[in-house]
Amino acid sequence: MDRICIDGSDARLVAKLHIWAATDDCISSIGGQAFNAINGPSFTWKEIWPILANKFEVEVPQKMFLEDFWFEKAMSDKKKVWQEIVSKQGLIQTEMEDSANWVFLDMLFRCQVKMLGTRDKADHLGFKMRYKTLDSILYWIDFMRNETFIP
Repeated sequence: MDRICIDGSDARLVAKLHIWAATDDCISSIGGQAFNAINGPSFTWKEIWPILANKFEVEVPQKMFLEDFWFEKAMSDKKKVWQEIVSKQGLIQTEMEDSANWVFLDMLFRCQVKMLGTRDKADHLGFKMRYKTLDSILYWIDFMRNETFIP
């Protein structure tokens, strides 16, 4: 998790890139090309976890950086805890697994290949919108808090 670099894609950037590709005369004339909608610089989760923990006012459990830590296993008995949080915080009634895919996180954090794309083609053709991935993550946390999906 501390060595694996990945990209991030903000949903707002993805939407803007699709609109740009569909409506820009120069782009739409080149025949439906595909573009990578990537925020910008790559990152490691080990860089991001402390900032996320601070946002939620919790500590980062160091055991989650160990090779034998699996989110699916660690979270398997936390459904009741989530329901207590939902009730106590007045959140929208959801099941934990509707908001978090632990199997996907385990795969993402253990992927042994670099999952890096390039946004060079879109940049070269004039699409300049970017987000810093950490800023995107913090934005969406605030958004989900405002909508009472998370505490």
